Amino acid sequence: MLNLRQVKHLARHLDTSVDNLQRVIEAIPSYCEELELIDPTKPGKVRTVLNIVGPFRALQDRLLRRVLLPRLQVSPYSHGCVRGKSIKSNIQAHGESRFAFATDISDFYPSVSHKRVYRLFVHEFGCTPDVARVCTRICTYRHHLALGLPTSPILADNVLRTVDRRIAVACEKLGLVYTRYVDDITISGMFPLTPDQSGIPALIERTLNQHGFLVNSAKHRFGDLSQGFAITKLRVRNGRIDVRREYFEELMRQICDARSLAAGKQFEGPYYTYAQVMGRVRFVCWINPGRARVLIPQAKSVPWNEADLEARRRGLIVAKKILRPAQVASGESVGS
Repeated sequence: MLNLRQVKHLARHLDTSVDNLQRVIEAIPSYCEELELIDPTKPGKVRTVLNIVGPFRALQDRLLRRVLLPRLQVSPYSHGCVRGKSIKSNIQAHGESRFAFATDISDFYPSVSHKRVYRLFVHEFGCTPDVARVCTRICTYRHHLALGLPTSPILADNVLRTVDRRIAVACEKLGLVYTRYVDDITISGMFPLTPDQSGIPALIERTLNQHGFLVNSAKHRFGDLSQGFAITKLRVRNGRIDVRREYFEELMRQICDARSLAAGKQFEGPYYTYAQVMGRVRFVCWINPGRARVLIPQAKSVPWNEADLEARRRGLIVAKKILRPAQVASGESVGS
């Protein structure tokens, strides 16, 4: 519970005055830039992410660190954006299971409207309507939670606490394990969880629909964990957590491709910089330390300066994700 009763108390927590707080809120669009993240390997999938700066960034950071994180609890079933938990702990929770079902919530952050955020601050966090309006203005963009706002993960998590409880209780009665990594849902157990062998997919859809969320049944996945079924892009291999085989093979291809490019030879592309490749290498080694003895020497053996020069000479795109400005939002109001 936040129990903030007056806007001046909120302003004090944010180390500002009420007048300055209102000025920043009215000018939020001027502190925001919408960026479109485009993955060349998935050209049809574009994600909009906010880049926020200046006083608005300061308000977001202070609200998160000084108000929300110290006072709000996270769902015990959540492993995303939670201190002490991660994509790795998410799959570890299913280590004793044989079969799994995975799906995700469609348009997760856009599904959490400013009205729902307002009700969260009033009914769940114990704030007065005036404080709730101000907090909602700070925490939403284009009338909903947005990717790129630091406060979005913890607020979305609190919106889903009731959903988590309902699904988890039903799963526990059936001897199943339930976890959620942001908007990725996983349920596992010792029997197949396909629609014809369990009512789990229907239960998930029904529960989420009742709370204003949607799932795309076409994205439901079912599998055997012992056969390499992936949970949030990870799998269990010989009793050890590992990345998917396809991910590892693609990373090795990227390294070999960069080495070929540095030598002026045939290049498949797209080109990945040293920082990008090493980021993936570190991720794989964190998930499965046994991969380090192969990956790290391979990556470091590439003459990256020569590869970068050749990539520039050939006019190659040297980033997997392209950021470009999109239209800036206009001001918006928050009602009850």
